[in-house]
Amino acid sequence: MLQNKIVFKSLFKGFIAAPQPSVLHLPEHYKKLKSFLNDSVTSITVKKCIPFLDASTVGYIIPFPVDIRFRYDKEQEQVVWELSDVISSTAMSHNIKPSAHPNFQIPNELRQPHRTVEAVFKWMNLWKVITPPGYSCIFTQPFNRVNNFKIIDGIVDTDTFDAEINFPFYWTGPIDKPYDLKQGTPMAMVIPFKREKWKMKLELEKFDPVKHDLKVLKRMSKIFDNYKTKYWSKKEYR
Repeated sequence: MLQNKIVFKSLFKGFIAAPQPSVLHLPEHYKKLKSFLNDSVTSITVKKCIPFLDASTVGYIIPFPVDIRFRYDKEQEQVVWELSDVISSTAMSHNIKPSAHPNFQIPNELRQPHRTVEAVFKWMNLWKVITPPGYSCIFTQPFNRVNNFKIIDGIVDTDTFDAEINFPFYWTGPIDKPYDLKQGTPMAMVIPFKREKWKMKLELEKFDPVKHDLKVLKRMSKIFDNYKTKYWSKKEYR
Protein backbone atom coordinates (compact mmCIF):
# COMPACT_ATOMS: atom_id res chain seq x y z
CA MET A 1 0.00 0.00 0.00
CA LEU A 2 1.34 3.42 -0.97
CA GLN A 3 2.30 5.48 2.05
CA ASN A 4 2.44 9.25 2.28
CA LYS A 5 5.72 10.61 3.54
CA ILE A 6 6.24 13.41 6.03
CA VAL A 7 9.76 14.84 6.28
CA PHE A 8 11.33 16.61 9.26
CA LYS A 9 14.50 18.59 8.42
CA SER A 10 16.83 20.48 10.73
CA LEU A 11 20.27 22.04 10.62
CA PHE A 12 20.79 20.52 14.06
CA LYS A 13 19.78 16.94 13.23
CA GLY A 14 21.89 14.61 15.36
CA PHE A 15 22.41 17.25 18.08
CA ILE A 16 18.84 17.67 19.33
CA ALA A 17 15.95 15.35 20.13
CA ALA A 18 14.21 14.24 16.93
CA PRO A 19 10.49 13.98 16.07
CA GLN A 20 8.90 10.55 16.44
CA PRO A 21 5.49 8.92 15.90
CA SER A 22 3.14 9.83 18.76
CA VAL A 23 2.67 6.16 19.62
CA LEU A 24 6.25 6.14 20.95
CA HIS A 25 5.36 8.88 23.44
CA LEU A 26 2.45 7.36 25.30
CA PRO A 27 2.56 8.62 28.92
CA GLU A 28 3.81 6.15 31.51
CA HIS A 29 0.65 6.56 33.59
CA TYR A 30 -1.40 5.37 30.60
CA LYS A 31 0.87 2.38 29.98
CA LYS A 32 0.59 1.34 33.64
CA LEU A 33 -3.16 1.85 33.80
CA LYS A 34 -5.23 -1.35 34.06
CA SER A 35 -8.26 -1.91 31.86
CA PHE A 36 -10.32 -2.62 35.00
CA LEU A 37 -9.68 -1.33 38.51
CA ASN A 38 -11.13 -4.52 39.99
CA ASP A 39 -13.16 -7.57 38.98
CA SER A 40 -16.32 -5.55 38.42
CA VAL A 41 -17.32 -4.70 34.84
CA THR A 42 -18.33 -1.26 36.08
CA SER A 43 -14.69 -0.50 36.96
CA ILE A 44 -13.67 -0.19 33.29
CA THR A 45 -11.09 2.55 32.65
CA VAL A 46 -10.08 4.73 29.72
CA LYS A 47 -7.51 2.05 28.83
CA LYS A 48 -10.35 0.25 26.99
CA CYS A 49 -11.37 3.38 25.06
CA ILE A 50 -10.08 3.10 21.48
CA PRO A 51 -10.99 6.70 20.52
CA PHE A 52 -8.87 7.90 23.46
CA LEU A 53 -5.95 5.76 22.25
CA ASP A 54 -6.37 6.92 18.64
CA ALA A 55 -6.23 10.55 19.73
CA SER A 56 -3.18 9.88 21.90
CA THR A 57 -1.26 8.19 19.08
CA VAL A 58 -2.30 10.27 16.08
CA GLY A 59 0.46 11.88 14.02
CA TYR A 60 3.90 12.78 15.30
CA ILE A 61 5.53 14.44 18.29
CA ILE A 62 8.06 17.25 18.07
CA PRO A 63 9.93 16.99 21.38
CA PHE A 64 11.83 19.53 23.38
CA PRO A 65 15.20 19.75 21.60
CA VAL A 66 17.23 20.10 24.82
CA ASP A 67 16.58 20.52 28.55
CA ILE A 68 14.83 23.85 29.23
CA ARG A 69 14.14 25.25 32.70
CA PHE A 70 11.23 27.55 33.53
CA ARG A 71 11.88 29.97 36.40
CA TYR A 72 9.79 32.90 37.54
CA ASP A 73 11.74 35.86 38.91
CA LYS A 74 9.44 37.40 41.51
CA GLU A 75 11.54 40.53 41.93
CA GLN A 76 11.57 41.31 38.23
CA GLU A 77 8.09 39.79 37.75
CA GLN A 78 9.16 37.98 34.63
CA VAL A 79 9.91 34.49 33.37
CA VAL A 80 13.50 33.36 32.90
CA TRP A 81 14.22 30.49 30.51
CA GLU A 82 17.44 28.66 31.30
CA LEU A 83 19.53 26.25 29.23
CA SER A 84 22.48 24.12 30.29
CA ASP A 85 25.90 25.76 30.20
CA VAL A 86 26.90 23.53 27.29
CA ILE A 87 23.91 24.55 25.15
CA SER A 88 24.14 28.21 26.19
CA SER A 89 27.67 28.36 24.80
CA THR A 90 26.63 27.14 21.34
CA ALA A 91 25.35 29.03 18.32
CA MET A 92 21.93 27.39 18.50
CA SER A 93 21.07 28.69 21.99
CA HIS A 94 19.29 31.78 20.63
CA ASN A 95 17.20 29.47 18.41
CA ILE A 96 15.96 27.45 21.38
CA LYS A 97 15.03 29.87 24.17
CA PRO A 98 11.30 30.69 24.08
CA SER A 99 10.42 34.20 22.99
CA ALA A 100 7.35 36.26 23.89
CA HIS A 101 4.50 37.87 21.96
CA PRO A 102 2.99 41.24 22.89
CA ASN A 103 -0.24 40.63 24.81
CA PHE A 104 -2.25 42.91 22.52
CA GLN A 105 -1.88 40.39 19.68
CA ILE A 106 -4.43 38.12 21.36
CA PRO A 107 -7.71 39.56 22.72
CA ASN A 108 -8.74 38.78 26.29
CA GLU A 109 -11.57 36.54 25.10
CA LEU A 110 -9.11 34.16 23.43
CA ARG A 111 -6.55 33.98 26.21
CA GLN A 112 -6.05 30.75 28.13
CA PRO A 113 -8.19 31.09 31.29
CA HIS A 114 -5.88 28.83 33.31
CA ARG A 115 -2.68 30.74 32.53
CA THR A 116 -0.47 31.52 35.53
CA VAL A 117 1.69 34.04 33.65
CA GLU A 118 0.09 36.81 31.62
CA ALA A 119 2.56 36.73 28.74
CA VAL A 120 2.15 34.75 25.52
CA PHE A 121 5.33 32.77 24.89
CA LYS A 122 6.53 30.84 21.86
CA TRP A 123 8.34 27.50 21.72
CA MET A 124 11.11 27.74 19.16
CA ASN A 125 11.03 24.74 16.83
CA LEU A 126 14.18 23.73 14.95
CA TRP A 127 12.47 21.33 12.53
CA LYS A 128 10.97 22.11 9.13
CA VAL A 129 7.96 19.94 8.32
CA ILE A 130 7.39 18.90 4.70
CA THR A 131 4.35 17.04 3.39
CA PRO A 132 3.32 15.87 -0.11
CA PRO A 133 1.36 18.24 -2.39
CA GLY A 134 -2.18 18.80 -1.14
CA TYR A 135 -1.37 17.97 2.50
CA SER A 136 -1.29 20.30 5.51
CA CYS A 137 -0.54 19.79 9.21
CA ILE A 138 -2.36 20.62 12.42
CA PHE A 139 0.03 21.79 15.14
CA THR A 140 -1.47 21.41 18.58
CA GLN A 141 -1.04 20.47 22.21
CA PRO A 142 -0.16 16.75 22.50
CA PHE A 143 -3.54 15.10 23.09
CA ASN A 144 -4.38 13.47 26.43
CA ARG A 145 -1.19 14.55 28.14
CA VAL A 146 -0.86 16.64 31.28
CA ASN A 147 1.38 19.66 30.70
CA ASN A 148 2.27 22.93 32.36
CA PHE A 149 1.62 24.85 29.16
CA LYS A 150 -1.12 25.21 26.54
CA ILE A 151 -0.20 25.62 22.88
CA ILE A 152 -2.33 27.87 20.68
CA ASP A 153 -3.43 25.61 17.82
CA GLY A 154 -2.65 26.28 14.18
CA ILE A 155 -2.80 24.76 10.69
CA VAL A 156 0.03 25.23 8.19
CA ASP A 157 0.14 24.24 4.51
CA THR A 158 3.38 22.33 4.93
CA ASP A 159 3.55 21.34 1.27
CA THR A 160 4.44 24.93 0.33
CA PHE A 161 5.66 26.64 3.53
CA ASP A 162 9.45 26.25 3.68
CA ALA A 163 10.44 27.34 7.18
CA GLU A 164 10.43 26.20 10.78
CA ILE A 165 7.06 26.55 12.53
CA ASN A 166 7.06 27.87 16.08
CA PHE A 167 4.33 27.30 18.67
CA PRO A 168 2.78 30.14 20.71
CA PHE A 169 1.72 29.00 24.18
CA TYR A 170 0.56 30.03 27.63
CA TRP A 171 2.23 28.86 30.81
CA THR A 172 -0.39 27.14 32.99
CA GLY A 173 1.84 25.48 35.57
CA PRO A 174 2.92 26.70 39.01
CA ILE A 175 5.36 29.58 39.22
CA ASP A 176 6.52 29.25 42.83
CA LYS A 177 9.45 27.01 41.89
CA PRO A 178 11.54 26.14 38.81
CA TYR A 179 10.22 23.49 36.41
CA ASP A 180 12.36 21.40 34.07
CA LEU A 181 11.16 20.51 30.58
CA LYS A 182 13.24 17.49 29.70
CA GLN A 183 14.86 16.89 26.33
CA GLY A 184 12.86 14.41 24.27
CA THR A 185 9.54 14.91 26.08
CA PRO A 186 6.55 16.05 23.97
CA MET A 187 6.39 19.72 23.02
CA ALA A 188 3.87 19.72 20.14
CA MET A 189 1.79 17.25 18.15
CA VAL A 190 1.83 17.26 14.34
CA ILE A 191 -1.16 15.78 12.51
CA PRO A 192 -0.91 15.63 8.70
CA PHE A 193 -4.14 15.65 6.70
CA LYS A 194 -5.25 15.92 3.10
CA ARG A 195 -6.91 19.18 2.08
CA GLU A 196 -10.33 18.38 0.67
CA LYS A 197 -13.55 20.29 0.07
CA TRP A 198 -16.46 19.33 2.29
CA LYS A 199 -20.14 20.18 2.23
CA MET A 200 -22.35 19.90 5.29
CA LYS A 201 -25.78 18.32 5.19
CA LEU A 202 -28.40 18.05 7.93
CA GLU A 203 -30.82 15.11 7.96
CA LEU A 204 -33.71 14.15 10.19
CA GLU A 205 -33.21 10.67 11.61
CA LYS A 206 -36.34 8.58 11.88
CA PHE A 207 -36.65 7.03 15.33
CA ASP A 208 -37.92 3.46 15.61
CA PRO A 209 -38.14 2.48 19.31
CA VAL A 210 -38.05 -1.25 18.60
CA LYS A 211 -35.03 -1.09 16.32
CA HIS A 212 -33.34 1.27 18.75
CA ASP A 213 -33.81 -1.10 21.69
CA LEU A 214 -32.53 -4.04 19.65
CA LYS A 215 -29.41 -2.08 18.69
CA VAL A 216 -28.78 -1.17 22.33
CA LEU A 217 -29.19 -4.79 23.44
CA LYS A 218 -26.84 -5.96 20.71
CA ARG A 219 -24.22 -3.42 21.72
CA MET A 220 -24.55 -4.27 25.40
CA SER A 221 -24.10 -7.97 24.71
CA LYS A 222 -20.68 -7.18 23.31
CA ILE A 223 -19.88 -4.07 25.31
CA PHE A 224 -16.17 -4.73 25.56
CA ASP A 225 -14.15 -4.27 22.38
CA ASN A 226 -17.37 -3.81 20.37
CA TYR A 227 -16.14 -0.57 18.79
CA LYS A 228 -12.72 -2.07 18.11
CA THR A 229 -14.06 -5.17 16.36
CA LYS A 230 -16.94 -3.59 14.42
CA TYR A 231 -16.09 0.01 13.59
CA TRP A 232 -12.43 0.79 14.15
CA SER A 233 -9.71 0.84 11.49
CA LYS A 234 -6.02 0.85 12.34
CA LYS A 235 -4.06 4.06 11.75
CA GLU A 236 -0.36 4.10 10.95
CA TYR A 237 2.17 6.85 11.57
CA ARG A 238 5.65 5.45 11.09
